[in-house]
Amino acid sequence: MQLRSTTGMRGALNKVGFNIGLSPTEQRTEHRHARIRRQLGAAYQVAVLNVKGGAGRTTTAATLGATFAALRPDRVAAIDANPDFGDLAARTSRHPYGLTLRDLAQERYLDAFSSVQSFASITSSDLAVVASPWTPATVDPLSGPEYLAAADILRRHYNLLMVDCGTGVLGSAAGAVLESSDAVVLATPATVRGVTGAVATMEWLNAHGQHNLAANSIVAIVLQHPAKPVVEVSRIEELFATAGRPTFVIPYDEHLAEGGEIDLRLLERDTALAFEELAATVSDGFPDNLMSGYGRTERGGRQ
Repeated sequence: MQLRSTTGMRGALNKVGFNIGLSPTEQRTEHRHARIRRQLGAAYQVAVLNVKGGAGRTTTAATLGATFAALRPDRVAAIDANPDFGDLAARTSRHPYGLTLRDLAQERYLDAFSSVQSFASITSSDLAVVASPWTPATVDPLSGPEYLAAADILRRHYNLLMVDCGTGVLGSAAGAVLESSDAVVLATPATVRGVTGAVATMEWLNAHGQHNLAANSIVAIVLQHPAKPVVEVSRIEELFATAGRPTFVIPYDEHLAEGGEIDLRLLERDTALAFEELAATVSDGFPDNLMSGYGRTERGGRQ
């Protein structure tokens, strides 16, 4: 039994009794969504990085996480692991009681999913967001052991973790994120400073034994202004093509540029498509063996 078209002229004819299959565009959409929904046998963690600030890292982490959460049938969480001022919650959803990653790390005996979920805020895309512990009164930055303690809890209950890292890669928290991640998305604006930061990040990964992450990295070129980019996108794509890394261009989008909470329903069509393509390519890197992966603990599907 073939899938029937529901849009355009094909959809209109099907409503009056015809049985017309999917258009080429609908077939491509179905294939892309099937890739995004690829099954995971263990928790999979993606770190969104760039050593330069203002690279579109948080926007990329928030929108990519929302895209996964909206299309996958299991549980997806976005984590703000920035040891300084992290604003992932501002781009997604703030916790009603101000609970953070540090609060989660300090809890004990969290076995029930409902108890773990109480530390997250939930967006309209069903993305669970765990906020950064930074506040004006904070004395100590997020540590590596704190991150690992919280992430270990989340891995028992969430299938896919999207981590918004800080600008530094030398800190304790950043080291813990990288050591526990399966893949990296390098976010960069089309500027000399941004591209330099993305290249430096990849070089740092290779120089510090993170060859697997460098080899599993994907570059997201984020166009942050409506004007022509400072650096030609084609030149950036060529640069990373020499390293064998795929690139995706995230077009300028007024909704993303506003800086507030991101709602997938308000994205331009091309922007939504770009994030779906990025998500599909991340999913292509999921382990083939459903029993493999970094996750060491069992966690259930969405209930």
